[in-house]
Order: sequence, then structure tokens, then C-alpha cells
Amino acid sequence: MKDREIIAELVIGGVSKASLRDRLTQEGVSLNAYAEQLFESPEFTTSPLPQRLRLASVSLRQLGLPSGGTLPAVFERAVESGYEVCPTEVGPHLRFHHLDQPLGPYLTVGSRRLRPDDADFPAGFYLRRLEDGLWLRGYRADDNWVFPPDFTRFVFAIAEH
Repeated sequence: MKDREIIAELVIGGVSKASLRDRLTQEGVSLNAYAEQLFESPEFTTSPLPQRLRLASVSLRQLGLPSGGTLPAVFERAVESGYEVCPTEVGPHLRFHHLDQPLGPYLTVGSRRLRPDDADFPAGFYLRRLEDGLWLRGYRADDNWVFPPDFTRFVFAIAEH
């Protein structure tokens, strides 16, 4: 499991969705309509108890997907490589941790779909800084859409065994 780029050690949980959303506003973070949809969804819950996660950033090439991959393929390769899929609430917490994110490539949080059978519902969050500021965005991608190899870096939890 070489080439791991540890990007954060976070404590998630113990905070309501409303508190996360309020803090995003206080920090000046913009949300797109898909991120708003995720926050409004009853399927997006936060853990009542705090838990510590170590997060790594990994490219699709590092996962052995040099031509890119679908979300199911990315998740399968990540788990085979010793990573774990993140809870959805990692998105806002990681945004708080990376308020100094530079312009350029963005980070897609590797989290399970909240509605696996609804391809029109956002699949998860990604973080990006654009000229107009910091963003926490939701994205849609069905199980057939191929993420190009240099399109994004994925963030997964490091499995603690």
C-alpha cells in the first residue's frame, strides 16, 4: 500500500447536519444544487458519536485504473487496496479541514450512494476551489460513467486492522 497521501485525520460525528450546514455558511463555502439536495435528504445522516478517521487521497492510476473507472470499479479497487469507503458526512468535515485548498484539481469523497437505485440523485460530495471561492459540491454519476484517470483524486478512509 505505497503512495498513500494522508491528507487528514478527522473527527466526524457528534454534530447535526444543520450545524454542519451552518458552519459551511459561516466559512463562506458555496454549495451547488446537488450538495443542497444531499443535505436535504433524510438518507444523509450524521453519526451521533464522534469517530476518528485517517483519510488518504489516491489517483485512479494508483488504484490500478490507468484508463479511468466507473464508481463501482473505483470503490472495488480501493477496498482491495486497503481503503474503506467514507461516510457521507466526511464531505463537509473535509471541506472544513481544507479551507486552504489551492485552485486546481479537486477531491471526490469516496462514499456509498445514499440512493443506490436512483441515478438522478447525487452520488456524493467533492471539494473544489474555483476563482469565486471554496465549494462543497454534489455530483451525479451513474454506474456506467467512467471517471477519466486525471479527472479527480478520490478520498478514502484508511482501513485500521
